[in-house]
Amino acid sequence: MKEKAAICIGIIAALVFAVSVVQICRICIEGGLRSRAQSLAVSGRYGEAAEIYERLGDDSAAADSRALESQESYQQAVSLLQQGDTAGAAKLFSSISQYRDAADYLIACGWQEALEAQDTEKLLTARSVFTKLGSHSYCTQALEQINSLLLEQAKVRAQAPDLSGALEILDKLGSYKGSDILAERCRKMLDWVGAPEGGRLLTEERRYMPDKLENVYLCDEAYIVVPEVLDSSTGFFIYFPGGRDEEMSVDYLLYYMMNPSPNTLAVFMRRNGLEDMEAKTGRAVEILDRAAAECGLFPRDVVTAGSSLGAYPAMHFAYYAWKDHALRTDCVLSLDAGSDWMESWLLLGEEQCRALAELGTDFYLFESPWVGMNREGICRMVNAGDKVTMVGCYFDDHVRISLDAMGMGVVDWAVNDRSQPCNPDIYTFVTLRPGDEDKWD
Repeated sequence: MKEKAAICIGIIAALVFAVSVVQICRICIEGGLRSRAQSLAVSGRYGEAAEIYERLGDDSAAADSRALESQESYQQAVSLLQQGDTAGAAKLFSSISQYRDAADYLIACGWQEALEAQDTEKLLTARSVFTKLGSHSYCTQALEQINSLLLEQAKVRAQAPDLSGALEILDKLGSYKGSDILAERCRKMLDWVGAPEGGRLLTEERRYMPDKLENVYLCDEAYIVVPEVLDSSTGFFIYFPGGRDEEMSVDYLLYYMMNPSPNTLAVFMRRNGLEDMEAKTGRAVEILDRAAAECGLFPRDVVTAGSSLGAYPAMHFAYYAWKDHALRTDCVLSLDAGSDWMESWLLLGEEQCRALAELGTDFYLFESPWVGMNREGICRMVNAGDKVTMVGCYFDDHVRISLDAMGMGVVDWAVNDRSQPCNPDIYTFVTLRPGDEDKWD
């Protein structure tokens, strides 16, 4: 009996010893694996470390290693994208698509395809990513191309007119090339579109000479001519009268009505605002935008003209309309500028001339014989790179130069197609370049 008890005790002791040995071996193995995993993590091999932790059943440590692996891949992918390796970056971002904003960065890797497809949403996402990436050369170049297309898309939407759609883009472009200023114009125009009848410009009560003119409206500061046809090709024209803040003679409006530009929304300012041409520009833009909004239009470009002293506000309009309202002036018609350009305080400054040269505004200076003219302001424009064309007028009467321009299709030519000189029987065109002063005589 005692022998059997001893045998049992021996067996139990052996089992306990075996279990202990196994336990000690397991602990040693796990310790070795954990040490291995830690070494791998220290050396940056987070994926291998995570696999070991998963074998050990340490979900927390495995998750930490996977997160570190994703973080490292993310940083590597960001670096590749900053260097312009979109394919390499896309591969890494795809492997961690659920990590942070990797999905947005993956879209940014395909920005060129989005640019070609003009995919607005993807371009906006890519823009946000490249803005975060900083001033690396590749990023700034990509950002410029993306911003340029988005701004064009916003302008196209505004012309649709889809002012709300345009604002969705403009608000994200910030101050890029006047996007914030353009956005403010869109907001105002949205308000004018929804204005009650009493707050509108183009109402029956505002009709001017309704028994003779079908499409002219009068407000405190301007006459507004609305064309019969209004569509995406409609042009825009603003006229500044001569004199020293004197009321415009209706003759200029009536001459225009004899031969109007048929698809042009025209605003004839009643006074030229010589004392504060920037403020007058603001009022002219507001009237144009309000009328355009009520017609379902959005002005992207405008042609301006001014007679005598009104030629100066017309030229300054081109500068202030862009600076303050992001409205580009395509062409300026200076109709026998008052006092033969002698009043220097009315001339464009050098900075303004350079800005308009960059904008690409064309200047056509309709003048009587040029003997005795002050050439300082014209030379400044030409030397700054402005596109300036002198237009010699067959009839040199000061008033007739303006009336001819209003009544003989010059406005329609300026708004629509200036590829060929207009009315060559009475006008001679000479485009000026630096050093060409001898051609003026």
